[in-house]
Amino acid sequence: MSDREDHEELNGLSGLGRSLERTLVAIISGEPAPVEPALPPVELTLPPKPEFGDVSTPVALAVARQTGRNPRELADELGRRWCAGPGAAVCERFEVAGPGFLNLFLSDGWYCGATRAMLALGGDHGRGVLPAERRQKVNIEFVSVNPTGPLHVGHARYASMGDALCRLLAFAGHEVTREFYVNDFGSQMVKFGQSLAARYAQRLGIPMPVPDDGYQGDYLLEVADRLIDEVGERYRAAVAAAAPDATRVPAEVADELRSWGRDAILARFRDTLQRLRVPFDVWTSEASLYAGGATFRGFEGEVGKALRELDDDGELFDADGAVWLRTTDYGDDKDRVLIRQTGAPTYFLSDIAYHRDKMDRGFGHLIDIWGADHHGYVPRMKAMFTALPPHDPERLELIIGQMVNLLESGVARRMSKRRGDIVTVDDLIEAIGVDAVRFFMVARSHDSTLDLDLDLAVEQSSKNPVYYVQYAHARICSVLANLTREQGGETAPPHDEWPFADVVVGPYERNLVRTLARFPLVVLEAVERRGPHRMHAYLGELAAEFHVFYRNCRVLTDDAEVAAFRTGLCVATRTTLAKGLELLGVSAPQSM
Repeated sequence: MSDREDHEELNGLSGLGRSLERTLVAIISGEPAPVEPALPPVELTLPPKPEFGDVSTPVALAVARQTGRNPRELADELGRRWCAGPGAAVCERFEVAGPGFLNLFLSDGWYCGATRAMLALGGDHGRGVLPAERRQKVNIEFVSVNPTGPLHVGHARYASMGDALCRLLAFAGHEVTREFYVNDFGSQMVKFGQSLAARYAQRLGIPMPVPDDGYQGDYLLEVADRLIDEVGERYRAAVAAAAPDATRVPAEVADELRSWGRDAILARFRDTLQRLRVPFDVWTSEASLYAGGATFRGFEGEVGKALRELDDDGELFDADGAVWLRTTDYGDDKDRVLIRQTGAPTYFLSDIAYHRDKMDRGFGHLIDIWGADHHGYVPRMKAMFTALPPHDPERLELIIGQMVNLLESGVARRMSKRRGDIVTVDDLIEAIGVDAVRFFMVARSHDSTLDLDLDLAVEQSSKNPVYYVQYAHARICSVLANLTREQGGETAPPHDEWPFADVVVGPYERNLVRTLARFPLVVLEAVERRGPHRMHAYLGELAAEFHVFYRNCRVLTDDAEVAAFRTGLCVATRTTLAKGLELLGVSAPQSM
């Protein structure tokens, strides 16, 4: 790497870390008994107090244990060699603290260079932060529910979290495909068809109650009304002959009603998800897994293909009239039935065929986001997946989301009386708006229960986290518009020609630059920890840091370089806030 390239790399926190890594490898490799420098990455943190430096790293502690070195001595050698070499251009001094922390005190020049680098990158600041060798073709399946009723508030959380994770992974460098798995096969769909038949009959004045184990929601009355608008009384004779027992509706009629109702519900899903700004690349029907191709053990399609592959691999066995999968060989507490004594498939068979199909489509990594009620299903699913060639459990990642509690005036509340106990995504959007839904739904880690305060979500104050972040963006837009007017309409210079080079950077400016420089690291952390909530928290910190900067630093001053530097900070903050909000599926308004 040339001196110029090395200097440019040092303008970001990631580059600082990589530069320190190279120096550390040189130190370790130069020992009398050279060791393989498979060292941990240099992680940089921002100390809580300025007297502890601008950035700090504990890497000497980890490497000392690995190499048998004294951590304070190693930290001191790393500081001396780096500051005398590549760090000389950006670091004024270093200190070794505690058991072996290396604290770096960066120059004003680093802060100016970092700001100029962020301005040059614009909305691409942080893009591609994942190293090329770690990028994969990733399939993320989320929301996936039976097409038997409207999406409820819990699905809003899985949709918001899943979509934000897709955006973050793609921004970091992965090739991402978003998939919705339509559970349109099996007993629940049979019950759905019978329930729709009952509602259709009721709308025609034919007494037919919904079966006790059917779908009781009034939303099916609306679906039945749409059915009548389209087909009229086509099925009157069939349902009248079966009345009052919906389970006696002829199979061919029940199948037609089920298919029509499924498509109607899926159309509603698409409309709701579009309102929520959640797109999908692929919609896969579970029923389609059973269609086409050669037959094996009585099944066609992907299901037959998966059965044949498992059988050829010696993973299936017959017992008690059923077909079993040897999942105990892969950590399950018992073997699992794939085909019942009746010849009917279990839902395990669909799942294993579906994941086999996703691997056949060339995905290197599969992520499934499931609801809290699937927690006990994780070990058996991992075992079943591992039974599939190439027997790699790490290729499948299962994320379990937790419940959402809606609160109003501090107490749990149902939002929609007309739909009974179904709180729909559409109801929630109408109540608090898309931006609030998206932002609040990723406020906490997926493995924690989320309390959504409806009163807070619509409050226009700094207490409302989405309002606070959006207001910071709108405020910067206003500031920059005012600056343009005061400067006679002069627009900002090209990003590589900002007229500041060597200004004295004050404490409020330093804090803002360091927070902005953290953005790529936050993206990487959110990707690696599967945590969009980390971006949510970061945006709140960035907004707060900007407000402090703006209260204490006059942007338009008589010193042209200082004014340009502070204007650049405003532009970089606006861009970073907008990008962070975009990654969470939230808008960045220019005025509020």
